[in-house]
Amino acid sequence: MSSERPGVDKTREKLLVVAEDLIAARGFERSTVSELCRRAAVTEKVFYTYFDGMDAVLHALFATWVRQMHTVTEEATRSGIWKGSAARDVIEVAVRSVLDVILERPALVRAFLTKGDADPGMMAELRGIGTRLAERIVAVLAECRDVPVQPERSVAFSLLVAVSLAHHYALIGDEWSGASFTAAQLSEETSRMICAYLGLGPTIRAMGELPDGAPTGEVPTVEGPASRDR
Repeated sequence: MSSERPGVDKTREKLLVVAEDLIAARGFERSTVSELCRRAAVTEKVFYTYFDGMDAVLHALFATWVRQMHTVTEEATRSGIWKGSAARDVIEVAVRSVLDVILERPALVRAFLTKGDADPGMMAELRGIGTRLAERIVAVLAECRDVPVQPERSVAFSLLVAVSLAHHYALIGDEWSGASFTAAQLSEETSRMICAYLGLGPTIRAMGELPDGAPTGEVPTVEGPASRDR
């Protein structure tokens, strides 16, 4: 029995990988079981041994994505690695890490948001991601210096703004008000905006972009977690 299990898992994983590509190309509503099977080179009989239909496929992809979001959150906010750091550094790393997971798969996130509107379970999971991230950031900020006033409420609002922008990117596209942004640019600009809102000062890069003659103040040296552990 154990010798058969890897093959079973491999087939299921293949279906999910191909399904994500199909959703990215066609959108979830136009993705069908027959097309998925054709692309994955499996029969529909094989497909139905794993999934009841495309909704079940989407839920499987969603479960994997939720785990990834929680993993990224925990890794970016591990207790101890930010001790004594500037609060700005924690905010930037946490926000960019989470936004990258959303922005690198906009078609999939768009499907989650569309289906989640009618699925209380999915919506609860999405809210849980934001709640957990806010809790972890506030907990880590307690180890940092230059912590913003009322961090719980401020961080919660900041994350709401950041994720709203990411969702807008997934649902609407990359061009707003006549300007287009790549996913990387949106992540960077959002983290800078949040730091400014929290009163954490400009990032090093932002300070370097100030016009000639503008006061820049002292540019701090930012060390990553690894260098501080040495």
